Formats: sequence, C-alpha cells, structure tokens
Amino acid sequence: MTESSKESQAAQLPEFVRQSAIRAAVNLGFTPDKFHVRFEAGSNCDGLVGEIHRVTITEGDRQEDLFCKIPPLSAARREEFNSMTLFEREIFLYSTVLPAMFEFQRDKQVRETEGFFNVPKCYLTLFDADSEESVILMENLSNKGYRMGKKVEPVDLDHARLVMTNLGRLHGLSLALKDQQPDLFEKFKLSDVLLPAVKHSEQLVAMFNAALENAISLLGPEQQVERTRMEALREDHIQTLEECLDGSRAEPYAVLNHGDCWINNLLYGYKDGKPTELALIDWQLARYVSPALDVLYFLFCCTDDTFREKHFDEMLEIYHSSLTTFLEQVGSDPQELFPFTALQTQLKSFGKFAVIMAAFDVPILCTDPAEMPDLNGGDLAEGFAASPEAQLRYAGRMGGIIRDAVRYGYL
Repeated sequence: MTESSKESQAAQLPEFVRQSAIRAAVNLGFTPDKFHVRFEAGSNCDGLVGEIHRVTITEGDRQEDLFCKIPPLSAARREEFNSMTLFEREIFLYSTVLPAMFEFQRDKQVRETEGFFNVPKCYLTLFDADSEESVILMENLSNKGYRMGKKVEPVDLDHARLVMTNLGRLHGLSLALKDQQPDLFEKFKLSDVLLPAVKHSEQLVAMFNAALENAISLLGPEQQVERTRMEALREDHIQTLEECLDGSRAEPYAVLNHGDCWINNLLYGYKDGKPTELALIDWQLARYVSPALDVLYFLFCCTDDTFREKHFDEMLEIYHSSLTTFLEQVGSDPQELFPFTALQTQLKSFGKFAVIMAAFDVPILCTDPAEMPDLNGGDLAEGFAASPEAQLRYAGRMGGIIRDAVRYGYL
C-alpha cells in the first residue's frame, strides 16, 4: 500500500474515530482547538477482526504518535467474525482488568522490572454495542524501539526466555489475586470468546477443518500413530476446544490467560542487540482457563522442534520459577497455588489445544509477504498456497509440532 493510498483510506474513517482521537488528545494535555490530528492507515488494515491506524497529534513542537484500533468498517465482516464481542473483551481488559492488576502490584511494592506491567499505555477506549462503534487508542511503542519478531523465523532462546518469564508473572498475578482478593478476581474469570466466534462463522469453521486436514496430509505411511491421533483430533476438534477452553476443568489452577500469545502479539525492546523488554498486545481473546494454554501456544507455534528438543524443559522451568518468585514476592504460597507437578498435569490435560491452534496459525507464520511482492498486503492464505518456500517451512514446522505433541504425551 502506497503512502497516498494509506492516507486516502484513513480519510474515510467515520466521525466517531476522529472524535475519539480528539478526546484522547485533550486527555494527553493538548490545547483544545490548537492541535492537529492526522490519521494514516496501519500495516494490517485488512485484518479480519480489526483495523489499525496510526494517529499523529501535533501542537507546536509537541508531537504524540498513537495506535488507533477499530473494528472492521465492513458491517458484514464485523458480523462474520464477531468483532464487537472481541472488542468488548479487549476494552474490558484495558479499562478494568489490567489497571486493577497494576494497582495490586503497586500496593505490594512490586517494581515494574519484577512484575507484570507489560502492555502499551491505553489513552482512551470507546464501546457502543448498539451503534457498533468501538475504539482503542494506545501508545505506539515503536517510538521506544519496540518491534515485532520475524514471523517466518522460529523464536530463539533469548526471545523465548523473555516470554516465559513474563507469562509466569502474568499467571502468578492471577493466582495471587484469586488467593488474596477473591471477590475482585471473580469479575475477571472471563469466559472464552474464541469458540463462539468460530461457531458463529462458517468461514472460520471451514478454515479450522482445512487446517487440520492439511496437517494430516504431511504424515507419511510410517507415521501411523501420529496419523491416527491427528485424525481423531480432527473429528473431535470442536469438542476438544470446548473442553480446553472451559476454565472450570482447570481448577484450582485456572488463570487469566493472554489468550493469543504468538509472535504477532509480542513486541520486543532491545539493548545492545538483545531483547530486554516485552509488551503483550491484542487482548481480545483473554480468558480464564488453564495456564498451559498460553505456555504451549507460544512454545508450539513460535519455536521449532530443534529448539524444543534443546530447551523445552528449560522453558517450563523458567516459566514456573518466574511464577513462583512472583507469588513469593506478593505473599502467596506457590506450592499451594501451583506446584510444578500441577503444571505438568495441566500441560498433558490441555496440550491438544496447542496442536489445533498451531494447525491454524503455522501456515501464516510460514508465509513471508516479502517473498511475494504481488501479494501487496492481500490474503496470506492465498500467498501460502502459492509459495513453495512457505510450504516447505510449514512441512518442517507443523510436522515437528505433531511429532512433539505425541512424544510429550499431549496428543
């Protein structure tokens, strides 16, 4: 998309988006009627569930750059992908849940370097179900040097260690709130919104079915065990998702998950070329379920079998050590709330979830738009089907996921 076409697309934004940006500017201390707001289409404006636009607010020498996230402008697309429900969930996280979590940690004198504060600042939210108007205006972390990892490359040890450390803190924070402020935390036991969205959309149902069928097609005749288990998963994948996404089945260890912990929703900050900071974005699928879902979703979708062979046990130890340290810091008993043996049991009980989601996501991760200039921001699924390089990456990544899921006893 050219710069002129980005600006042209941004110029078509509805008035409620512009008014929200104006209110955010006032909240940030800009002088009413003296600042200028400019919109520019973001890189993923053709997303199924939402659109991202860049907002630049200027007054004199002062400038602030924000991200503006809105549901698809197409009413048909909003309906097809249940966008308003997903936006309602994310706004509840930014406006209510995360601020309460941050306040709990500050009351416990938890420093930001030792707790979970890893989200962009949110300056304004709007949600009106009747008019189907919704906006999230947040900090543009790219101005601080944060950037997304490369999708087509498996995550390395330094990046994975940072994710596991922060997932441990996030889940530990849930467990601590559930332990120490149960009445407050009861409001944060959020039901899943993914499966209702899948069931609501014939296109998503077809995409999940095709994804599992494609994964099975990778298996050779000598892989009969893997084939039998994958075929059983394909037949029962909706029921399996229902079981994995039911938080009551994970009790007493269920926590508030990020819900969509893969490379597209992870922004890294660097120092001397090494990742030292992490921010989790896109909280639309946050849900109260087993902690195993976030852990395995990341480790299966964002690493490869070579990495897992060397570091899988280490990743689990880093995650659980981080969770344990956090709980001790805020005055809860980690051995009572989530011993390592419970983590191992949860991984085996809910591991199938990661295989289903990997089948859906890995083709996207294996498709590099830079290799397909004609794609021009179009459908990655079409790009995947047309790219021999993507197909080769997919065969290696997805084949390794199936083998590892069987080897670890998750499938």
